[in-house]
Amino acid sequence: MQNYRIYFGDGERSEVVRILRSHHDIIIDNIDDNSVGITIERDDDGASYRSLMDEIDREIFSLRSESGI
Repeated sequence: MQNYRIYFGDGERSEVVRILRSHHDIIIDNIDDNSVGITIERDDDGASYRSLMDEIDREIFSLRSESGI
């Protein structure tokens, strides 16, 4: 089990939280205006985190350049 913090820009919060909620092995610890704290409840939490960030990058962060963010 490991804790992580994911930072996001304006207008990205709801999409990041949507993705996090779709994973049953992730607990959302806290959310503020710029970030979300999570706990990954898996033995391979590092690999799970990288996979999660790849998913977030594909679905949300990669759109930043297209939208001018």
